[in-house]
Amino acid sequence: MRRIPLPFHHAVTLPFDLTRRRLVGAALAAVFGLALAIFLMLELLSYGAAGIFNQVAASQDLLRGHVRVEKLFAHINGHVRFEGLVWTDDAGSPVLIVPEGEFYVKPWDVLTGHLSAHSLTSISLTDAAVSLHIRNDPQTKKPVIDFVTPSTEFFQMMAAQPPAKKIKGPQLTPEERKERAERARAAREAQMAREWSNFNHTGKRIDCDLTLHHAKVEIAYEKRHYLLQGANMNADLHSDGLTTIDLTTGGFGGTMIGHGVSMKGTIDCRSTSVPEVNLSILASEVDPSSLGFGMDIHDPMTLTAHFVGPITGPAGTGEVRMAELHIPGLAFTDVKGYVDYHGSTLDFTDVTAGVYGGSLVAEGTYDLDSRVYHLEGHGENLQAAKALPGQHLKCSVTLDIAIDSQGSPQQTVTSGTFVSGPGSYHILFFDKLSGRFTDRFHDLQFYDADIELAGAHVKTDTFRIKNKKLTLAPVYVYDENGQLLMVYNKDDKILPET
Repeated sequence: MRRIPLPFHHAVTLPFDLTRRRLVGAALAAVFGLALAIFLMLELLSYGAAGIFNQVAASQDLLRGHVRVEKLFAHINGHVRFEGLVWTDDAGSPVLIVPEGEFYVKPWDVLTGHLSAHSLTSISLTDAAVSLHIRNDPQTKKPVIDFVTPSTEFFQMMAAQPPAKKIKGPQLTPEERKERAERARAAREAQMAREWSNFNHTGKRIDCDLTLHHAKVEIAYEKRHYLLQGANMNADLHSDGLTTIDLTTGGFGGTMIGHGVSMKGTIDCRSTSVPEVNLSILASEVDPSSLGFGMDIHDPMTLTAHFVGPITGPAGTGEVRMAELHIPGLAFTDVKGYVDYHGSTLDFTDVTAGVYGGSLVAEGTYDLDSRVYHLEGHGENLQAAKALPGQHLKCSVTLDIAIDSQGSPQQTVTSGTFVSGPGSYHILFFDKLSGRFTDRFHDLQFYDADIELAGAHVKTDTFRIKNKKLTLAPVYVYDENGQLLMVYNKDDKILPET
């Protein structure tokens, strides 16, 4: 039999293809084996997630103190769900309490053990209780945030206990109050400086989505102290970028008391200079007395503001609205106006209100730190019959009013002047009623009252409105030339009884 030789290239190609197929198969097997090994390793890690988490928490340096969880469930995609997280400082005091929550961490960082602040991509906390202190770093001019031990008021809020009543001390002058506030702030800053070690974020980049569900939050910032209940927040945090915040709360207390706050906007840290804020804030049903407005005013007030500028001192504009406002001797309705915020000072402009059938325009300033304020306004067409129902005084009144407070109800004085048009008191008709008035902590007095009658003037140095009853004494009667005709003592009756 004749043998036919195979072509040369056939003799070489067959072994080469076989070798390549074997190499590709080996490579695929290796990749598959590596993937399977990583999968199994991550799966094994998930079974002992709580123990691993506690070991990592003990060795990390981002959160100082001790972080422990009761239960933890991890998935190989980096999703971790936990229960019973408690973070305590070195002294064992609670810093953060989270009944349940979840977060996402980069799986490769878990696998390699290189966990850092940048490893967290998102975190969600439910029913958390957290106390924050915010200050501006004097060197970088950037805001610095730390988690601190909650205050006594915060613990009372968590336990749904009413705040402890403050013991009233002696009245202070504005200078003494300012000096005391400065001492208190210096002491608080010194204390915070000692505690400023719980959150070691220096040199650590943070890019994380933060979500809060029904949280209790305490915030201390300079002289202000806020306690927020039922807080819900979505924040996209970037320590070197643009942070976005969307926050709503239930009732709040502390420096300001009210029924709800909403805040939405951005904090821009992309520049090397001071971060810029662009935030819109709405505070609903604020108790004016909690802000230091004297005269025991509790009519709910709604404040809106839009803040822009450096975080160390942003400027803001907004509006103030009140359905009703009651101060001694006056009852306003539909109060609304504009407010400018700069530093701790609020400037109110173009404030309008209805008052006893007439109208009022006003303006003023208020200092959040010292709680000293000055307000002044002008009223037109006020109806005396609505101001003093049942007293048979009928006339239209023009009013100029000023309110000055040194920071407490006892140091709040309301004063002004008034003049009326033609009117009547019972059967006594007059052409004009004018005078001055002051109110010093529930003591409302009128001075230099002058009633112009046909051909005569009836004057009194002082008369009072107490419990909506009009009392005059003594009373002087002059003719049209200014000649004194007669004087009536306070026990004499010159006007018909009510």
